[in-house]
Amino acid sequence: MLLHISSGNGVNEVCRALWHFLQWIQEQFAFEVIELDEGSCSKCYRSILLQSHDSRLFTLAGTLLWKSPSPFRPKHKRKNWYFSMKCYDEKSNHDIDETQIIYQTMKSPKKGGQHVNTTSSGVRAIYPVLDIEAISYEERSQHQNKKIARRRLLYKAQLLEQTNISNDTQKRWRDGKKVTRGDAVKIFYGDKFVEEVSKL
Repeated sequence: MLLHISSGNGVNEVCRALWHFLQWIQEQFAFEVIELDEGSCSKCYRSILLQSHDSRLFTLAGTLLWKSPSPFRPKHKRKNWYFSMKCYDEKSNHDIDETQIIYQTMKSPKKGGQHVNTTSSGVRAIYPVLDIEAISYEERSQHQNKKIARRRLLYKAQLLEQTNISNDTQKRWRDGKKVTRGDAVKIFYGDKFVEEVSKL
């Protein structure tokens, strides 16, 4: 299944909640990160796209809440930061004409590290028909990065199809839909992102 974790309008505090949430689920569930849309601050994500066969993740679908003072605005009164996770079933077939995928080589956008910016081993896969793209620069091999970028592109196309989002609203999907406040399926507290223990 595919899992789309969204910060909604991308407020820094909610983006930090997504970063915490990713660290939290990494300790308990099996999944692969397909795409991370980084926020404007360190340790912040506007949205996260995952692929997983771990059915336990279904229990986390819905609205989630992080209760914490703002790590960016100390005098800010708000302490409730809502975000969401939605799950989508995977399909075996993709309505994509792979002959129309455009591949571009690129240097890593990351700073520092040996050979990081000396070769164009990164790959950007673009599918103009749906106005979507995916990149990979994690591997040293351009061939491996091309395979990863292709797979990420197919996942994104699949998610578009399953949520019936048109080409014109693709950008809104990337930024995330509005997050419904209240009735959180799980609550976390503080800068250590401690899970609320049920009293039942």
